[in-house]
Amino acid sequence: MRWIDRWAFSRLIGVEWTQWYDAQHSMTVMRAVIFVIFSACALSLAKPQVALCQSANSQRNECAVTDLKATKTVTGTYAEEAIKENLEGTVVLCVTVDAHGKVIGVSPISGPSGLLQPSMDAARQWQFEAPPKAPASSKIEMRYSLTKACPEGKGSDTGEIITTIVPTDEKAGDLKIIGELYQPQPPYPEAARAERRRGQLCLSVVVNPDGTVTDVRIVKPLDDLLDKPAVETVRTWRFKVSPGGQPTRFSVTLSFRIPCLDLMK
Repeated sequence: MRWIDRWAFSRLIGVEWTQWYDAQHSMTVMRAVIFVIFSACALSLAKPQVALCQSANSQRNECAVTDLKATKTVTGTYAEEAIKENLEGTVVLCVTVDAHGKVIGVSPISGPSGLLQPSMDAARQWQFEAPPKAPASSKIEMRYSLTKACPEGKGSDTGEIITTIVPTDEKAGDLKIIGELYQPQPPYPEAARAERRRGQLCLSVVVNPDGTVTDVRIVKPLDDLLDKPAVETVRTWRFKVSPGGQPTRFSVTLSFRIPCLDLMK
């Protein structure tokens, strides 16, 4: 009978194990189902918030345009900081007027951030013809440019380059530049002048005993339109130097200027 008891016991253990396993499996499945349901609920709650953000952004750029005729316009003034930063461009605003054509609201649509506030201040002073239906909105533009003709007798707006050459570290035996044999000015490309690009380009060069220039390095870059042509030009320079000197390193500063803009500072 012992073998029958053992067989019955093993069957009993097998049934209990199977029941325990099935119960654990059912709990795992139930947890997974609950997790999926909870995640779906969380996502459904989050979606409206995203939609609200999108609608807020789209409303910010919307301007129900009405054909309004301006009877009075005021130009935005250039702030001192905007001039220093060479800010140029077009500011687009949305203005809202009442039944009398008076501006009652101004909001920015696009444009350089440093020019928005003076543009909005100026737009509030505009006046329009009475709209057919009030309130009414319209887009207006204000263009800003630093391009101005020079006052008579005060230089040129075509640009100029001022060159300064000094020894980097003066040591005994260094040669000295006592004259120039060939020193053409670097080009000031029309594209750079049109975009009012100006400032200082700092180079480090070696002047050899025969007066030629080698090892031209950019120490402080200025602009892609100006740097490369300047380096190529400086490599062609040739100086009259003191005899008996050794190759000497010099600092070369090229100041690209547009006098009219510098007068505005």
